[in-house]
Amino acid sequence: MLPFLFLLGSLHFYGALSSDSVYMHRDETPDPGPDEDTVYVPGTPGGSWTEEEVTSTRLRVLQMIYPDWDVKINMINKSIRTLRTQGPVTENVLMRLAFHDCIRYTDGSGGCDGCLNWHGMGEEMPSPFNKNHLYNFPPLHDTDNNGLDKIAERLEMIYTSIDWPFQVPSLEVSLFQSGKSRADLWQLAGLVALERTFERANRACDLDNTARQQVTRLESREACEIKLTKPLKFQSGRSDCVSEDPSTAGYVSDKAETHPKMFGDAKHIIDFGRDEFGMDAEHWTALQAIHGVVHNAAIGLKYTWFGAGYLSNMYFKMIANKPTYRNRKGGDLSFGKGVNIWPTAQGDPEGNPVAMTGWRASCMYAWDTIEGGPCVLRPSGDTASDSPNPDKLAYKKCFDRQLSRDKCVPDEDYSKYCKDAWCDENMVEHGAKLEGADSPVVGPWSEGLSDQTNRHSHGFDNQFAFPYEIGLFWNLTVDGVGQRAVGCPGLDEPFGSIDEPLWPFRNSKSAIFASPAMQCEVNTYAPEGKPMHQIVDEFASDNELWAEKFMEGWQQMIANGYAADELEDGPQNGWIGYYSLAKQGVEIADFESFIAENAPVTFTDPTVDPYLCGHWGVENTSCGLRMSTCFNNFYGGGKCDGRGEGEEDILSV
Repeated sequence: MLPFLFLLGSLHFYGALSSDSVYMHRDETPDPGPDEDTVYVPGTPGGSWTEEEVTSTRLRVLQMIYPDWDVKINMINKSIRTLRTQGPVTENVLMRLAFHDCIRYTDGSGGCDGCLNWHGMGEEMPSPFNKNHLYNFPPLHDTDNNGLDKIAERLEMIYTSIDWPFQVPSLEVSLFQSGKSRADLWQLAGLVALERTFERANRACDLDNTARQQVTRLESREACEIKLTKPLKFQSGRSDCVSEDPSTAGYVSDKAETHPKMFGDAKHIIDFGRDEFGMDAEHWTALQAIHGVVHNAAIGLKYTWFGAGYLSNMYFKMIANKPTYRNRKGGDLSFGKGVNIWPTAQGDPEGNPVAMTGWRASCMYAWDTIEGGPCVLRPSGDTASDSPNPDKLAYKKCFDRQLSRDKCVPDEDYSKYCKDAWCDENMVEHGAKLEGADSPVVGPWSEGLSDQTNRHSHGFDNQFAFPYEIGLFWNLTVDGVGQRAVGCPGLDEPFGSIDEPLWPFRNSKSAIFASPAMQCEVNTYAPEGKPMHQIVDEFASDNELWAEKFMEGWQQMIANGYAADELEDGPQNGWIGYYSLAKQGVEIADFESFIAENAPVTFTDPTVDPYLCGHWGVENTSCGLRMSTCFNNFYGGGKCDGRGEGEEDILSV
């Protein structure tokens, strides 16, 4: 009998079905298939893959991470709250797993080995929305694998069965029984997720480029596109660890791993990449941009990681304070249920971008220290008096956002500021009056001050950055019980204590304190000769350069622990870009030669309508709505929220 998914493949079907009659429900039992003499033996290289096995696995992974909430409930867990808080099974978590699996053990062994140390797994983390967690947790130090248990469990179901998550088998023998390693499966799954991330980022170059994916405006549409200059290959031959405890799952290891400090400085992180992954500062730094799409860090922080919400060098533009247009309420598209859509590009009155991104330290209220914690960095507010260019920005409310989808429509409520305002063909605003810098904030925060609103609005931003990220460009380090950024004016302002604060800024509704904006020199650390600030500046200036180094870095990352001759190239339908081109009807005999002859290769579908996986804060934002739905809802007077597109929607990304 021809396997179900291969039949679909022969009909040029390249998605994954969410129909209730196709996927397996959580109370159904996967079929392990027959036992074979070729069963995988831990500690040995994984076997070679076939094109059919890659195709089957891709479709199974895509169904596993299907973003509609009702489908997730039927497949995985009966509670949305549990899905969110106890190990989510998503595209972003797959990419996190791809990195964490490749961390070495403290004895120098390991690398990408299909195993995770279970220390800290499942431990409760502080929530900024739980009043019982207020100043009730010890400080965090090293990173760990907490939150990766559920994605590992689900991948194990793919690894050891011939059908899950589908009703009908797609293989005659499971990957496990046919001799494939778990480590190879995990890295293929990571590449599947990464290709979806590339596709979404490239589509945003056309559909969401005025505030978030601004590379189209700041460099060019061509530069915004992530392209292939060389292959990013799926390779096989990785060896799984030999689990020390046969009573646990085969992917559980008791061996201690070498994790970086969660709140280390840039030198610590760069040296970690060199020592543990053998990567130079340039490629290791390029990989950090993945944080611009992950949205959330469940360690007691509000709300979303800084960046465009799409993968691009906007991450580095913000770090290095390159001229940009406004991105208020930044991060992912659905923060605030999608009301933070900005159809116009807002800079100075002449329509130019402005270097407006300053940073200030910001301490939450989860840790039991006199400074609270965790402490991160947040954008300082574009018109705050201590921000880089607060007096250069044009007034921001000249046009009605919900009426200005394709043509700027004036907002009559603000006509006195906007009498001469107009938009060009690229939806860039011109002619508005200067908004002006806000009044300086003087002295420590305390209850009842007359400028409380100002202290709130410029002391808190929904986006956060870890100290090492901003320290990639700026010369700062980390110190204090709150492990906060220090080392230059603004950051070195004494905190005081949570009972007697000396910092000038505080959130009006919660005890989130913030320092004056930092005034740092650039980071001159140069582990291979080129200083860090230059590396970041080059990435911030050139999206195509960054994208090339990012993909090279990813290839190095997923081979950690192996010599070049220990891995073999897998089928080319597992390489980044082949799947996307095949969906578009491009027939390729030799993908490596195709890339060499046509580089740079544009590979993602220019017409795709990607899903958006949004922020998981207090809002009930969805991870299952397409970009068109979010925009149509917004311009129709609604929001980007809901449980998803529905079970009959076909996953096309």
